[in-house]
Amino acid sequence: MLNILVPVDGSDNANRAVLYARQLAQGAVPARVHVLNVQTPVQGRAGLSRLITQDMIDDFYAREGREATEEARKLLDVTGTDYASHVAFGHVATEIAGYARDHGCARIVMGTRGNGSLANILIGSVANQVLQLADAPVTLVK
Repeated sequence: MLNILVPVDGSDNANRAVLYARQLAQGAVPARVHVLNVQTPVQGRAGLSRLITQDMIDDFYAREGREATEEARKLLDVTGTDYASHVAFGHVATEIAGYARDHGCARIVMGTRGNGSLANILIGSVANQVLQLADAPVTLVK
């Protein structure tokens, strides 16, 4: 089975990567697209711990991750493309590279820039880091 990883953040670039991966999957049967959203929990929540529990924080990030993958899942559902959707927590590029390795993904397809901050100025800091960390080939979609 051809496993294709598509990291998504809900951006237009990520959705274009989903469309590209969908084409790849349709041309290689059997294939599965792995939709991955990585949430980066905020550090330094001292003082908030009395008001907000860890479960509340985890639920928030899980919900944010599901929302970020919603459009990607719709794009795959429309053609009946086999896929798995997952939300991870941690350093984005490290989680993407690790997921690809752990799930036997033969390639990673991702947008050049996402909904990130100023760090995405050039090619996109996450895309650049994934290029450095990943064992699988990485295709960047504009």
